[in-house]
Amino acid sequence: MIRCRLVIILLCLSIAGKVFALDLCLPTANDAVLRPGHDAEFFQPTVEGTTESGMFGCVRRDGARFHEGVDIKCLERDKRGEPLDPVHAVADGEVAFINTKPGLSNYGRYIVLRHHWNGVEAYTLYGHLSEVASGLVVDQPVSKSQVIARMGHSTNTREGISRDRAHLHFEFDLLLNPNFHIWYPKHDPKAPPFGNYNGLNLFGIDPTPLFRAAAADAKYSFADFVAQQPIAFAVLVGARPFPWLTMHPEQVRPVAGKPGPVVAYEVGATSWGLPVCVWPRTAEEITDAQRRVLQRGMPVLARVNEASLTSIGNCCGMVRHRTRGHGWELGDKGREWVEMLTYAP
Repeated sequence: MIRCRLVIILLCLSIAGKVFALDLCLPTANDAVLRPGHDAEFFQPTVEGTTESGMFGCVRRDGARFHEGVDIKCLERDKRGEPLDPVHAVADGEVAFINTKPGLSNYGRYIVLRHHWNGVEAYTLYGHLSEVASGLVVDQPVSKSQVIARMGHSTNTREGISRDRAHLHFEFDLLLNPNFHIWYPKHDPKAPPFGNYNGLNLFGIDPTPLFRAAAADAKYSFADFVAQQPIAFAVLVGARPFPWLTMHPEQVRPVAGKPGPVVAYEVGATSWGLPVCVWPRTAEEITDAQRRVLQRGMPVLARVNEASLTSIGNCCGMVRHRTRGHGWELGDKGREWVEMLTYAP
């Protein structure tokens, strides 16, 4: 009886803390990504025609354009050539957002689901849908493998997506800032009514290695997967509270130097802006020049990993070579990224 009660208590604590294991399925019946040497059967190319253009990263326009998810090929079509592939929730979670108006987004019709894996709040995005499952509504719980939509080729881009290239655009994401719905309309009066679930606020992580790792190891940790992402640059920001610190406490490291008040946070991120690690910094850990810049309310580019930028690509332009002198500086997108990350109304 005591053991039974202990199991129930631990289960309740796990649910309350939303510490769930990573238990995934693929979003469609196309499983070629799990079969070595079959990438061409899984990734839908763009008009460029290369398999790589359907993958994640700086894979488009000869490496000059970033793709924040993967495009999954269609397996089943009707007599007109329209896709019939059901789209499944890749894991248990709940519906965070549904856009049923394709003219409002590059994603066309799309769904965002919210998940909790290993203590991390994560999101999955399903785009270019032809239709959303009947009755699916925001805040509704969904189960792993549940059909939530049907594959399509909806989008608002000028060139569109031809029927023969119909596919599912799929992403694993972290939400950058829960205050985005306040920040963005101030910068774009014509902002679409997506709230926090605008693609600009969802920062992706490559689905391919995650699907493969989860298939190989049922106990694979999503938190570890995020922590292993290559840091391409790090930015110092002033020591005021911002949402990421409480959203992702697993990323905040202990103070490394001598004990003392924290005067700055150093945020390490991938080349496309996914925060990976946060280091609190005391006065002894930053230079006088950095302190003066921070006191003016401006961020400081603390370091750049050129090897990471070279291997992954710098097509997002978060950092750039200085226009004058040597070294690196934050690009326009990098400065906007810092503003988005740290915004707190």
